[in-house]
Amino acid sequence: MRASFVNREWTGKAGQGSADTGNVVGLDVRSRMFVTLLASVVTVIISSFEGQAVLFVASLIYALSVRRFRALAAAYAVMAIMMLVAALCSWGISRAVPSMPFSPESLAVPFMRGAVMLNVVLPLALTCRVQALLTALKGLRLPFCIYLPGAVMIRFIPTFMNDVKQVAETLKIRGCRLGPGEMFRHPLMMLRLLFTPLLFRSLRTSEELGIAAELKGLEAGGKFVPFRVSSWTARDTQLVVLAIVVAVSAFACHLMWGDASSMSAMR
Repeated sequence: MRASFVNREWTGKAGQGSADTGNVVGLDVRSRMFVTLLASVVTVIISSFEGQAVLFVASLIYALSVRRFRALAAAYAVMAIMMLVAALCSWGISRAVPSMPFSPESLAVPFMRGAVMLNVVLPLALTCRVQALLTALKGLRLPFCIYLPGAVMIRFIPTFMNDVKQVAETLKIRGCRLGPGEMFRHPLMMLRLLFTPLLFRSLRTSEELGIAAELKGLEAGGKFVPFRVSSWTARDTQLVVLAIVVAVSAFACHLMWGDASSMSAMR
């Protein structure tokens, strides 16, 4: 099976490295899940630029600690393209409907929310063993229909990155250039050569991950023994405390400066 659900770990180069790299080595998967959950809740509650800026800086440092700079840069490049498309669509709507004026400032907070979630999800996806993730989710007494799709979605991220790399290498072998200039000059050709194979590979990957999970014996009510037993350490406690401090600081900045800036913008 091309994508093993439990045993295969994502590495920057095939056959090299380990899933647990960088400064997050030794962290329990439960602490990383807590950081992701806390960030997802706080970034929705906070609606000011100042509070989101605190969350973004802290989450970016957390993402950089994984030391997967190429993967992070590629993810930010994709997000930048999506943000540009969203901004162009908003501008087009404002031109067609004058009653809905285009404001770049109004898009800052939604874009920063997406960046914050990117910064906390990538370390979870790139460094966690899938079996440890399954063990942690099942330990929370979650239903089988929730923790298995959740683990598949997390595991899908590094697998999709590998698919992008393989498709790009295939196009280079065929003599196709994938620079930004070619994408702007021939967008339809790039859509056909790059995004269409990725779409079908993604569908196949999601199906293979589900089949691999069944072949590994993962089923409702089933029991599995983890290859490595994770333990909560002092570093996990420090990470959780630091995440709570950052969340409180962001909320304090939102209360102190966020309301004032929003009122001045309205005026």
